[in-house]
Amino acid sequence: MFGSPPLRHQIVLLVLVAIGFALPPFVPEYYLFLLNSLMVWAALALGLDLLMGWSGQFAFAHMAFFGVGCYGTVILTKQLDLPFLLAMPGGALIAAVVGFLVAIPSTRLRSIYLALATFAFAEGARFVFNSWTGLTGGPDGLRIPTMTIAGWKMTSDRQVFPVLAIILAMLLFATQQIVRSRFGREMSAVRDSEHVAMASGIDVRRVKVLAFTVSALYSGIAGGMYALINSFINAQQFGMDGAVLALSMVVVGGMGSIPGVLIGVVLIGLLPVVLQTKLRSMQLWQELIYGVMLTLSVTFMPRGIWGAVTGALRGRR
Repeated sequence: MFGSPPLRHQIVLLVLVAIGFALPPFVPEYYLFLLNSLMVWAALALGLDLLMGWSGQFAFAHMAFFGVGCYGTVILTKQLDLPFLLAMPGGALIAAVVGFLVAIPSTRLRSIYLALATFAFAEGARFVFNSWTGLTGGPDGLRIPTMTIAGWKMTSDRQVFPVLAIILAMLLFATQQIVRSRFGREMSAVRDSEHVAMASGIDVRRVKVLAFTVSALYSGIAGGMYALINSFINAQQFGMDGAVLALSMVVVGGMGSIPGVLIGVVLIGLLPVVLQTKLRSMQLWQELIYGVMLTLSVTFMPRGIWGAVTGALRGRR
């Protein structure tokens, strides 16, 4: 569980990067857009899982940090004419700083009170996005300029795909290192029992604040990735619909497991596409389907799909 990740995990990441470079010439542009969107959701869900699945904090602020990272990347690109490789880390760092400031008071709360506090912050952040016309464009939003990477203009999903694959591989590697580190053990201890963790000498408040900040950093990076695949943003894109979607990905796939998160991202992320193309008569019931899937998962698979699969394999052995 802890220590250095197995070699096969590193090989999987190398394969992901290789696919990022090899796949685009052979796949239609529309499918590349879907894959790019899934990689953005994967980055966001990984950060949310660090907060919920590993440190046990139930929060709704990740879409606000996602928006901060996205707006920060776009504004740094437009106002300072920075390339994407500088603007995206800058936007993510801004999101991390905001996450740290929010974590200081909010991590004093637990369970439903933490959820309500972070929900209020997320709604307040969306109000700022929608009202600060001089910076965010207000209700009219912002037109995203063409991003440049190493002098190359990113004008299509075919060009963007390898970049997002590399970023996601780096986030997966970072997540593996975090959850297997001492900090990962501390997060697991806090999640299982704050009192036992405190009795073991763990600074519970520090762990919570740091987990919140790292989660905000991941969300900010996901926001920068989102800016790379879109040409326009406004405040409506960072509402609670996205928060519920990301939460569903983590819970249905399996909290506290990287494979589970990725399974949830693919399953929940592709559901709207399936409803729009193959099951059009059920598209109006999309929100209900999300709710039913989430309810069934919590009731019959509390550890998510990945937890159910691994549990069944252990039982067979």
